[in-house]
Order: sequence, then structure tokens, then C-alpha cells
Amino acid sequence: MVKKLLSLFIICLTVKSGNAQSFGLKYTFAAVTNSSGPIDPTPTPTVVGVTTNSWTAVGTGTNSTGAGYFSFTGWGTGATNSVNTTFTGSIDPAKYYEVTVTPQAGYSVTLNSMTFGASRSGTGIRNFAVRTNRDGYAANVAATYTPLNSAASTTVITIQGGDTFFWFDDANSTSGPAAGSVANNLCGANFSGANFTNQSSPYTLRIYAWNSEAAGGTFRIDSLMINGVATFSTAGFGNISHDLNASFKLYPNPSNNGIIYVELNNAYKGSIEIVNLTGQVITNENVESSYNRVKLDLSALSEGTYFVRYRIGNEFVTEKLIITK
Repeated sequence: MVKKLLSLFIICLTVKSGNAQSFGLKYTFAAVTNSSGPIDPTPTPTVVGVTTNSWTAVGTGTNSTGAGYFSFTGWGTGATNSVNTTFTGSIDPAKYYEVTVTPQAGYSVTLNSMTFGASRSGTGIRNFAVRTNRDGYAANVAATYTPLNSAASTTVITIQGGDTFFWFDDANSTSGPAAGSVANNLCGANFSGANFTNQSSPYTLRIYAWNSEAAGGTFRIDSLMINGVATFSTAGFGNISHDLNASFKLYPNPSNNGIIYVELNNAYKGSIEIVNLTGQVITNENVESSYNRVKLDLSALSEGTYFVRYRIGNEFVTEKLIITK
């Protein structure tokens, strides 16, 4: 019995640690216009294991100052035009750009980094930083800056204290629509530690900006990329019990023809879902409160390992199913 349970544990551990997929969520802001409002209307990027929403400007102006990038006014002031030494403003917790990255059911997500182009108008912001919900937006994330060509240098943007971007150059280093943007300046945030490793709860990322030289000064981001790894994990499905007194029994298991029966110990209205090893829901069957046994024909599925998930509202119990042919 001990040997059998150990083998089952090893199988479950293999499922949990395998199926890791690196991803890059790219936000182009291509559909943004100067009348599209504070939410980026561009379709959100899609990857296996992760659900995302759109970037939103909170506490700022109502519309982007231009098309094809995210650029808003209304940031807190605290800098003086042509003065590069005196700054009186501080980060305003009510003014930021925000996006949320949510692990899909059955996945844990590790965030590695975020990169983006940055720009300011002549009277725009002088400081910006990245924070997340992992610590209640209390601390800035480690920051990086990379000048991409001769139009930019470390005298354009510097990093203060390892985590705060400072627009050192009082004026933009070039002219035209790409001034100071990703064509010249690549800003980054590096995520590390337990709070960003194999998490199944949502990550909310914010970019704060402050010390604008005027209320009409802008802060622009573009060509933004969020990098991480999504790993399929049975932890996202709830406990796999294999207990004879569990909420349901699954038989025959293994099944050599794909015909299986799900016997419910306590039948409630809900659903039975069949999930593959990548976390995709292949099929589902509604359960009425009067049902005690449900027959499922899975003969069309290829042999392999699947999960049978009995869901009632937001609660669910999962059993592993093996189909052999």
C-alpha cells in the first residue's frame, strides 16, 4: 500500500512540476486614440495558462494625448522647468497605470520581468516606479534602464535607490513622435522572490509617476512586455483525494474504452468537467440535484492522463483519470 501511495505521489508531482511554458504578454497600445478613454481598447494578449485585462489609467486625464501609445496628463507636480536639482513632489497612490495578470484554473504563474518604452513631454513627469499587489503596493520593484541608441544615454534616465526611475535630462533627447520612447529608452522591472513565484492568485501591476513640471505634462508608455512562466499544476484544481469517502467515485479507472461512471455521494446541482494535462476543459456535463450517477462517453479521447473535476459553484473536487486503449 505504501509503495502504491508513493507511486501515486510521484505521478502527481510530475504533473505539478512539468508542463511549464514561458510566455510574453505584449501590449502594443495600437488601438489607443486621443478619444478612446482611460482603458486601452487594443485586444489583450492571450497565452496558455494566463488571462489578462487591458491597461487602465487611474486618477489621470480622461484620454491619451496621442494615438498608438498610452500617454496621459494630470500627474502630481513637484518639479520646475529647467531646474534639475529641486523636487518637492512624492508618489501619489491615487495616480497610476494598471493591469492584472490572472493565472487560469490549474496553473501557477511566475513573473520574471516587465519592459516598456517611456517618454515625457517637455513639462512632463520626472519620476516613475513599478509596484504590485503582492505587498499591497507598498514598495517599488527593482528597476532597470537600457539606452538603446546614441540618442539616449544614462544621462536621460537614471535609477535611484535601485527601484525609482529619474528622468535626469530636463528635456527630451530627440524630437518627433518617438522622442524618449521605446525607440530610445527601455525601462524594466525585475520581479523576484516568493511573492512572484508559482502563484495561483492574480498579479496586479501598477506604474506610478510623479514630479511633473506642469499639470499638463505627460507620461507615456509603449511597446510593453510582461515575461513569465505558466506551469500546469493540480494545485489549481483542489485536492486530488483518492479517498473512498470522497465527494464522488470514478470507475472504471483506468478505463480501456473511455466509458466511465461518476458516482456522486452527495448530489447537488453543478457540473462535471474533463480537463487535459495542459489545463484545457475538453467537455463538461451539467449535474441535476436528482442525479447520483453520471455516465460519460470519452471514447473519442486519446489514451493518456486526464482530470475529472466536480464543480459546485466555486468549490470543486478533482480525481485523476487514466484512459488506456
